[in-house]
Amino acid sequence: MHITRLSIERVRNIKMAALPCLQPFNVFYGKNGSGKTSVLEAIHLLATGRSFRTHLPRNYIQHEQSHALIFAQAGQDKIGIQKMTSGEQVIKVNGDSIATQGQLAKLLPLQLIEPQSTDIIDHGAKPRRQLLDWLMFHVEPDFYTTWQAYTRALKQRNSLLKVQRQLTLLDLEPWNRLLSEYGEILHHQRASIVQRWNTFFQQDIQYLLPDVEIRLEYSAGFHEKEGLLQQLVLAHEKDKERRYTEYGPHRADLRLKTALGDADTVLSRGQKKLLIMALKLSQIAMLHASNKETVVLLDDLTAELDYAAQRRLLERLSQLGSQVFLTTLDHELVQKHLHDLSIFYQLFNVDNGEIHRIHADQQHAESTVHND
Repeated sequence: MHITRLSIERVRNIKMAALPCLQPFNVFYGKNGSGKTSVLEAIHLLATGRSFRTHLPRNYIQHEQSHALIFAQAGQDKIGIQKMTSGEQVIKVNGDSIATQGQLAKLLPLQLIEPQSTDIIDHGAKPRRQLLDWLMFHVEPDFYTTWQAYTRALKQRNSLLKVQRQLTLLDLEPWNRLLSEYGEILHHQRASIVQRWNTFFQQDIQYLLPDVEIRLEYSAGFHEKEGLLQQLVLAHEKDKERRYTEYGPHRADLRLKTALGDADTVLSRGQKKLLIMALKLSQIAMLHASNKETVVLLDDLTAELDYAAQRRLLERLSQLGSQVFLTTLDHELVQKHLHDLSIFYQLFNVDNGEIHRIHADQQHAESTVHND
């Protein structure tokens, strides 16, 4: 669903901001340090309970303030989150408190696109696994429950491995069975979703990188032919030495393969950025095919993407029915893209934490001057 109203209080240098009349595309421009990215951070906090810039609430809550507050009207729902410096939070939907962020995330699917970041490709399996699990969470109804059960069993097994040096196979047997039961389910769910995802991905990678053939390959995190239970049994002595569980879906990976090898070693930095966009666009497309709309945060669009890539990204997001919140230093260039693509948008100027809505007549005047 789309956000129609947003209010932000005490997030970094934004003391208080009320943003009514939000549109499918919302453009925030201003100088570096003006607070543009803080708007995206606030929306990310609302949808996920986490900042994408820091793990510590005191870093994004205004100095000498006890809490930050973000509220949104999204469809028929009124959603609010209060984040305290202590790390505690209060989440309400339509006035009712909810216990977990997962309940809220279901209401507001959100993707963050940072063109300057290549972490998904260059920083190991964890960010790719997280990317896959975001998709799993939104398209596989039983995934989250299974994932929680697997994670609890994994923590118990790892705790035993850390504190008891004389563990026998019999001591680990109950946890091995739980891990294998839930782990096999997770594996088959992930493998099935990756197969479906790859169909959508091929469309978007051809759109953004037509000269490079790339495929998605899912690696289970254990030897599938042996089965997870058998592998846990065989590995228990080494696991005791390592003091953690080596095999299982927590070690899974989404491998990005080209004809010449792994994407991280073959592709240029520019190609990697387009690959990441294709991964995320194809996930959005998969949700769109299930009649689910995604809110997209697009930080610093014009900083590292060339003109053609900017145009293709905006056009594709519009085709997918996404609501987009984007930041830029060059709003005139973004306006030209949106005007040429016939995309309706709202423009906001951000200056030292103050957010000013630019009215339609001003937008038209600025766009006309630039196009002339």
